[in-house]
Amino acid sequence: MLLRINTTGQEEFRFWLTRRYCGLIIQALNAHRSADPDVSAQSTPVAKKAVEAFKQEAANAEGNFEQAFQEAKTYPLGEHPALAQRLKYSIDSGLLALTIEPKEGRGITIKLDAKLNFNVSKLLGAAIATGEWQLEMDQTALEAPQGVVDRVIN
Repeated sequence: MLLRINTTGQEEFRFWLTRRYCGLIIQALNAHRSADPDVSAQSTPVAKKAVEAFKQEAANAEGNFEQAFQEAKTYPLGEHPALAQRLKYSIDSGLLALTIEPKEGRGITIKLDAKLNFNVSKLLGAAIATGEWQLEMDQTALEAPQGVVDRVIN
């Protein structure tokens, strides 16, 4: 998958993302959403999902998904996309800082607030579905519900 990111300064950064790398980005996005005080304050997984769904709906309503991608004027890392190989992330003051780096050379760090996280998740999810990569955007959907544990009896 080709990731193209433009800055307000008309700079474009391009990276190839593998299926595995997209899985790592999904983990970072989900960790950021889980750290949201409105979500983490909920006592049950169902309540957490409800708050997250409400915030997702609000972010999608405000997002502009119809505007075409605008070509940039400069390419600080080069015109040819680099293969993204290292991902670092941190969550501080409600912001997710994602650092995307190739094996060698410079990378970029982008900061996402909660609304932008939801918008990026929507775009990433659509691209993953188009590519038929069978990645689950919501990692909690893969976990067993709280209170249900598989048991082995000998």
